Amino acid sequence: MDINTTGEIIFTDAPDHWAAKSDNTFSSLHQLSPYIGKLKPNIARELIAAHTLPGQLVVDPFCGSGTVPLEAFLAGREVIASDSNPYAFVLTKAKLSPPDSLSDALAQLDKVYEKSTKRSDESSNNAPDWVRSFFHPDSFKELIKFADECIASRNWFLLSCLLGILHHQRPGFLSYPSSHLVPYLRDKKFPQSEFPEMYEYRALLPRMRAKLTRAFKNTSKTTTLSATVKKSSIENLVLPSTVDAIITSPPYMNALDYRRDNRLRLWILDRSTPNYSTEPTDKAKGLETMVSSLVKHAVSSLKPGGVVILVVGETVIRKRTKTHPSRSYIDALLSTGMFMLISAMRDNIPDIRRSRKTGAATKAEHILVFQKLDS
Repeated sequence: MDINTTGEIIFTDAPDHWAAKSDNTFSSLHQLSPYIGKLKPNIARELIAAHTLPGQLVVDPFCGSGTVPLEAFLAGREVIASDSNPYAFVLTKAKLSPPDSLSDALAQLDKVYEKSTKRSDESSNNAPDWVRSFFHPDSFKELIKFADECIASRNWFLLSCLLGILHHQRPGFLSYPSSHLVPYLRDKKFPQSEFPEMYEYRALLPRMRAKLTRAFKNTSKTTTLSATVKKSSIENLVLPSTVDAIITSPPYMNALDYRRDNRLRLWILDRSTPNYSTEPTDKAKGLETMVSSLVKHAVSSLKPGGVVILVVGETVIRKRTKTHPSRSYIDALLSTGMFMLISAMRDNIPDIRRSRKTGAATKAEHILVFQKLDS
């Protein structure tokens, strides 16, 4: 990595093939359920292969959709994944511990569904209007009972598949016409008077069977190594002192609204979820806490010679605030005197991939690789 005469970091361009779509060499579990701002599997796979070895312990403290943990696990690394978001926890848990086969998953579906039909209508009857507005009443009762049974039996895989078909305008999904990634009704584009079939009852069981079939379209045999998923904020996360790599894409201040954009799925998991809530990174203090906590873990838990790999926004301009999350992590890690920045790449983000509308929030990401110095 080059540094110019003024001490400024010179970034290399990310490989062109990182922009390519994932092919059938990647597990279909990556598509279990949508997640805004998710890291592409091919980027995660290359970073893991380049900087870790089989059997080593990889930690992702902001695991999100579980891309890094799944790729690390399939590559024969031990994994600890964590996130404070309940949706991230459930989704990552599902990807790291799926049923052994499609037939096993279908058998679990039949068993859980049968038990769910014996549940009362209390949960659906007490749901807030903003949630009920997305569904035909009979579809809603059915999916809430099924979700409650999945939660009671801790069947995170079936629950994640349910969240994956929760809302969309396509026939294989459970809601009235709405967007897929971020929940908002599309009743103006698809008025009920013109599209009555899109507002009819949608049965859960056949849609779940189809979803499970898609989920097992291309799956790899899991390893016998350990994978641990924790529901924890990074400041409360407890790690062993044997970590070989921290590989993560931390939230950027003001860049994305994870709570708002996942609010319908989050409500299924936590019935106290409001229609809108603020993000931890809406305030500078939230970003500072995340940065300092990550540095603390890197100092105390990472082995000498281990790596910290961050995929983080270059500059974020949103809500009348300009921040430089990449610079924050660089300064914080280097200021310890215990890390060396060994690689820095810049990856332009297509507007359709991770930013809203014109991509005003952030135009590029930095891929930063730090190595912990020998003491």
